[in-house]
Amino acid sequence: MRADIVLAFDQILEGHDIPTPEGLLKISEGAAFQELPEMPYSIATNLAHAVLWQDVWLQKLKGGPARPTMEVWKNDFRTPEKSELKALKSEFIEGLREGRRIAASTPMDHQLKSDDEAANLLLRMIVHGAYHCGQLNLLKRAQRQATAKKLKPISSDSSEARTRLTP
Repeated sequence: MRADIVLAFDQILEGHDIPTPEGLLKISEGAAFQELPEMPYSIATNLAHAVLWQDVWLQKLKGGPARPTMEVWKNDFRTPEKSELKALKSEFIEGLREGRRIAASTPMDHQLKSDDEAANLLLRMIVHGAYHCGQLNLLKRAQRQATAKKLKPISSDSSEARTRLTP
């Protein structure tokens, strides 16, 4: 089963079926915080969510203290600060690599009660990571489509962290 988990991480990291995480995250700050009509959140918000849960699961695998549930849920789907974007991009990619490393290690390098428990948590990371890579890809496609249609921003206030486009 571990070989299958490693293979699944490789499929995400190497860009099988979807672009690589590095490719998905080659975006400008403006594009990362842009919100489009009919889309629930920006790329930056999606990425912050993915990194939050990836971090929760990696900390559990490493035997770290559990984060308080309310803290996690309170920060779920938050709009990050622009200054966080570079770190979020790196943390998402490095978290996937760390999950793969744990799965490939012999014996499996974790602090949980059993390899089965660790494998289940790694599978959650894979599914969640692949799901959000798909969402990132969709959000980027929607941005390209919006740009092609030359939609105008709702607000031109430069102090606003986000730009919402309207037809």
